[in-house]
Amino acid sequence: MKRILNILLLILFVTGTILLSWNTEIAKASEVFPFNGIINADSLVVYKGNNTDSGVLTELAYGTDVVVLEDASTKFYKISFDNGTIGYTWKAYIINVDNSVLTTDAPGSGVETYKDYCDKLISEGFDKSYCPYLYSLHVKHPHWKFVVDKIGVSLENAALSEEGKVVLQTGNTNYWYSNKPIEGDYYYVKSNVIASFMDPRNSLFEENIFQFLDLELSKDIVNDDALLSIAGTNGNFRNYLEEFKSAGSKNELNPIHIMSRSKQEGANKTVYDKDLKKYVASYSAVTGLYTTSTGRTSSQGYSLDGYYNFYNIGSYADSEYAYTVQRGLAYSAGFIGNDSCITIGSDGKAYYDETKVYDKDKVCGKLSYQRPWNTPEKAILGGSEYIGDGYVKKGQDNLYFQKFNVSSYTQYKKYTHQYMTNLYAPASESGIMVDAYVAGNLMDSEFVFVIPVYENMPDDNFQAVDKSSNSKLSAVTINDKNFTEFDGDVVEYNYNLVTTEDTFKIGAKTEDSLSTVTGTGDYTFVDGVAKVELIVKAEDESTTTYIINIKKVVPEEVVTVDSIISKMGVRVNGNTIYGVSPDTAISTLVNTVTKNKGEASVVDKNGKAKASGSYVTGDKIIIKGTSESKTYTIAVRGDVNGDGVVDLKDFVLVQSHILEKSTLANEKFLAGDVNYDGKIVLADFVLIQSHILKKQML
Repeated sequence: MKRILNILLLILFVTGTILLSWNTEIAKASEVFPFNGIINADSLVVYKGNNTDSGVLTELAYGTDVVVLEDASTKFYKISFDNGTIGYTWKAYIINVDNSVLTTDAPGSGVETYKDYCDKLISEGFDKSYCPYLYSLHVKHPHWKFVVDKIGVSLENAALSEEGKVVLQTGNTNYWYSNKPIEGDYYYVKSNVIASFMDPRNSLFEENIFQFLDLELSKDIVNDDALLSIAGTNGNFRNYLEEFKSAGSKNELNPIHIMSRSKQEGANKTVYDKDLKKYVASYSAVTGLYTTSTGRTSSQGYSLDGYYNFYNIGSYADSEYAYTVQRGLAYSAGFIGNDSCITIGSDGKAYYDETKVYDKDKVCGKLSYQRPWNTPEKAILGGSEYIGDGYVKKGQDNLYFQKFNVSSYTQYKKYTHQYMTNLYAPASESGIMVDAYVAGNLMDSEFVFVIPVYENMPDDNFQAVDKSSNSKLSAVTINDKNFTEFDGDVVEYNYNLVTTEDTFKIGAKTEDSLSTVTGTGDYTFVDGVAKVELIVKAEDESTTTYIINIKKVVPEEVVTVDSIISKMGVRVNGNTIYGVSPDTAISTLVNTVTKNKGEASVVDKNGKAKASGSYVTGDKIIIKGTSESKTYTIAVRGDVNGDGVVDLKDFVLVQSHILEKSTLANEKFLAGDVNYDGKIVLADFVLIQSHILKKQML
């Protein structure tokens, strides 16, 4: 009751009005056993008995049909599956196919059982295997509409047609279609890997489904909060927010789509240099400058500096251009493209016209999409026109069809005219979009998702099944405590073990559950030292050997991280240091650690070293003692979004948490709990408001 009162007070305090929202839930009728059920979890553990201590029997995949036999406890059902196998699993992750109903006061939703909804989907052309995924989404978002696009070919054949056209960043040689990398560690991959990405059922979850969003129909579902979420602190986006909005309006595209595309396609990327055989720093095509460290800043004798390509259009390697970014900028300048007005003179050089006068700023009437893109504004507007005219309005009206041109509505030949080569790009860009829609409180909008259905869909989702070559460890324990300095990519360590005993125990966990490890168990010091060898064997028999040289250290010589923390005078919750005041200098905590005989370093949320400036929420401080180190995340008081400033954006996030529109967790929650009472309530809201108004500083 107190929580409800706080929420109502906050609503009245901020808006003076009462806000209403649609209510959606699954209502369970009185259960009659047995009943038919379906698994509603990515991978649901089935136990031998009605508790977790009984031992694991197996795991069941999303959408698996089961028969629920009886109540086994307050949390467990007794189920039957696979033609009579008996097990026990969690009630919360089983949909009652017979009796569960969707109840909602959203207009037009009505009341329907899972079976009714599934029958409706099948009548519209969906395969039965789509039902559990779409039903779960329908329950959560009743306003969403799912539309079938019947592809007319099998998924296997479609994936085979994409071989040699799409790439994936992978070190698993079993996935490689070709042993020659395309660029860096990107390889063409086999059809079974492609099929696992093309199978729509593997993406019918909230975080991935926006790759199927109809981009034309969603053009007006946008607000500034959503766009600012995409922009973050990146000046390439923040400085040109209005240009993205204008480009969307002029080309009938949602700015969320084109901003997400720009972010996906190159913001702050590095470029792989084939001669140096490593990634080098680059501004990328997004900023219009190609890296100067390689000297490859020109095309056909002319500089590429000063051109812009916010969507990396034309950015792929070919026989003429070995570097993707270089080709993208050459397209921006108008040096390439079948509509280019660049002409080659008798001297072999390229010119804009027969006058043989080169002018970067000259507008060539034959160039399309406002090229040359010699200003950010022209690149944003012209590039979005290219996307709209060339893809969205030509039947490739979602991210999936732009990557895999299989739509029945496409105006191009199937498996051609595909925007991106990266196999993961639709899912990655979809993630950017869903974050934006969440930030804009737009998730319950009337979205339309166009979802492909292939011929003869198999009951089980496609998965990449080649034997794994992963022979890495994910974790090592010494005397049942995590070896915090362990990194699976580093194979040899020197470690000081604080102990009075002459023996110790080593444990290890593999990254891949199909890998095995030898060398774990009990060890004995000889003259105060011991050598541990851990050998990991992958599924494909490849191995990696890790060596840990361990030295015995008596406790009197030790400075522990816990002892350092206890003397720092900071608030600690698990692995988070909170209550740090805004504008606290980096050196403040570092110097305190040093004074207590420890070492400290600070990195930002991306892992980049941070030696000066002030702390922001999400920064991490690594504190080292004699033989251990621990990493703590920083929560700056009031800085909920982690941009280092306590302002309106933090105010809105705290408000949304109190209203239960969104949830703050971990360091963001601790940053929002400015009065340190373990919860975020109206009092925290008022304190943050007072700080913003400079009435009372945090």
